[in-house]
Amino acid sequence: MPDANDEMMHLLSQLIGREAMVDGRHVRVVDVLRENESLVLSEVGKERMQESLYGQARRRAPRHFQVKLRSEIGKQLHPVARLLLNEDEQARFLRVLFAQ
Repeated sequence: MPDANDEMMHLLSQLIGREAMVDGRHVRVVDVLRENESLVLSEVGKERMQESLYGQARRRAPRHFQVKLRSEIGKQLHPVARLLLNEDEQARFLRVLFAQ
């Protein structure tokens, strides 16, 4: 039987590059964080000015968001994660995330 950690990393790695509309923002998964089971999303097509440590405008960069896979309400996936997954994938994530 495969290790749950390996299965989680495999499932998470398949999400990189997926896109969705979240609250009117077009976002793409650019990274996954296994340590806290989170997705790093980058807003597509929107860039904002990124400042240096001294407050000087340096470059334009997309905004990034970090979203946990687990919802804070019960044993559910976070609503944003559900937007990125089909029903079969949601079932697999639920099984791996909430395995006793």
